[in-house]
Amino acid sequence: MMIVNKGTFTKGVLLMVSFLVVFMLIMSPLFGGKTGLEFSDDFFNRLSKNSSDYFEEVKTGIEKQKGKQLAVTATIAKPDPKDEADPAKATAIANKKAADVAKALTAAGATVDVKDNVLNVKGDLGSMLSFAATKAKDVFMVVGPAAETPENKANHKLLKDLWTGFSALIKPLQKEGKVAEAKALDAVMKKALEPGYNFYGIEGESVTKNIFLLSFLLIFYVIYTMWYGYAIFFMFDGIGLSMKKSKKKA
Repeated sequence: MMIVNKGTFTKGVLLMVSFLVVFMLIMSPLFGGKTGLEFSDDFFNRLSKNSSDYFEEVKTGIEKQKGKQLAVTATIAKPDPKDEADPAKATAIANKKAADVAKALTAAGATVDVKDNVLNVKGDLGSMLSFAATKAKDVFMVVGPAAETPENKANHKLLKDLWTGFSALIKPLQKEGKVAEAKALDAVMKKALEPGYNFYGIEGESVTKNIFLLSFLLIFYVIYTMWYGYAIFFMFDGIGLSMKKSKKKA
């Protein structure tokens, strides 16, 4: 490799070395036993929790579904062959998941007949959605050490099984022309079950109370990205590789 501009190349190397040093610090458990990525991920999760409370909005939509009776046949999908190549194991996984989903939907007030990975579900849609939203809110509110209790862990898993069951019901309902019912299921999945499951054990924090740390992390992200970019730019420029506007043809 021929260096045509030692000054520029050296500047690029110094920037790259310092970038890697900072990267190693970020990936080390120096932030309360967590890496920098884990710390920042937890921080942004705490900030975003309070803005993910859609439970009152969900209740309004559920009211419109009360009294609507469902009679739907749904299939729990088998794992992708990329994830599980053995057909027998894939079938066993789908069947086990179907049994868990049947148990969750039964808890929500539905009558469920399960055969292998096929579910025949009957019940009041409004009651099922109301149960799911209430459980989701309860799980959403669990923070700290309470997340380790067996009861709360069971409710956390219940949300996942309800999500899987609701997801399996949507397409059959759409095929039957019951678009409103399918949308109601989708809304509860996205605005109740998902926030409840994803923010389990996390205590929400105010953005205004953390504005300085938030600003620092965002500014640092921009600077750190440019840091790497300029390191590459100067190193390539130092060995004579650069982007220039081509000359106009006569």
